[in-house]
Amino acid sequence: MTRSSHLITAYRLERIARNFCTCALAGSFMAAQITPALATIDNTANAVGTPPAGAPTNYGSSTQNVPVAAPVPTMTITKAAAVPTVSAGADATIADSGDTILYTYTVKNTGNVTMTGVVPTDPGPTFNGSAGTGSLGAFSPASATLAPNATQVFTATYTMSQLDVDHGAGIASGVSNTAGATGTTPAAVVYNIPNGSKATATTTIPAGPKLTIAKVAVLTTDTNANSKADLGDVVTYTYTVTNTGNVSMTAVSVNDLHGTPAVAVPLGAGGITSETLTVPGPLGAGASSDATANNGIWSVLAPGATVTFTWVHTVTQAEVDHG
Repeated sequence: MTRSSHLITAYRLERIARNFCTCALAGSFMAAQITPALATIDNTANAVGTPPAGAPTNYGSSTQNVPVAAPVPTMTITKAAAVPTVSAGADATIADSGDTILYTYTVKNTGNVTMTGVVPTDPGPTFNGSAGTGSLGAFSPASATLAPNATQVFTATYTMSQLDVDHGAGIASGVSNTAGATGTTPAAVVYNIPNGSKATATTTIPAGPKLTIAKVAVLTTDTNANSKADLGDVVTYTYTVTNTGNVSMTAVSVNDLHGTPAVAVPLGAGGITSETLTVPGPLGAGASSDATANNGIWSVLAPGATVTFTWVHTVTQAEVDHG
């Protein structure tokens, strides 16, 4: 007799909707998973032996069904927003059109199946509640494949428009942005992070107050007809003040030191008056208001808006004497 004991061998077995690899050893069984399980791992083993005289014979079988966890696709996202740049825009001294905000998105696969085509979803930021009119660049990387518990960091850059800056500059956490992420399961099911689990990041556009002024003098009456200012002649001064910063300015007025010695021109009656909004700016006329007309003070001047003041001055003998 050449064999004294039964040899228990395991061989290839059927399983439900799944590829399975088995390796047979004496009295042992090894399995390697190729694709995710759908329901159970079904395994049947036969006991085969060769009697003293005869061929190998199957003496019975045993089956085990191992439950497999159901697919649960979930992801989380966190988001961070950098302080907007200043030097990238048209004016390198303040945040304005062309300056950018760098966003960082960290996406983690918290489910039990591999996700492919993972990428953030971002509608873009709002500026003090107003939808952005700038542009959000491409995500880097463009997408990723995440196994369970794996994490990927994405970045994207938003380029601000001037309207964005005008809406949000100088307001604490005035720029707000909420992002999610999407990915596809092995069963071709698209998963989106639900609204309640999306991430919001805020940042603040640095305030950049700035005004410019231009002044024009027109001699409207010349009693001596010599195109020179004489006693009793009238000079109309026009002051054009523009808000070239990125935040609204209040109590805007002109400080004019006139004559020799220099004396401040008063505001209101007899001095600098007739303030008029001549350029509304990108936020419209409603963003620039004046509480009291013709007092030489413009109450609120929005970014990009222009107000014009006037002063009608009659030439004095002292001015003629000083030449």
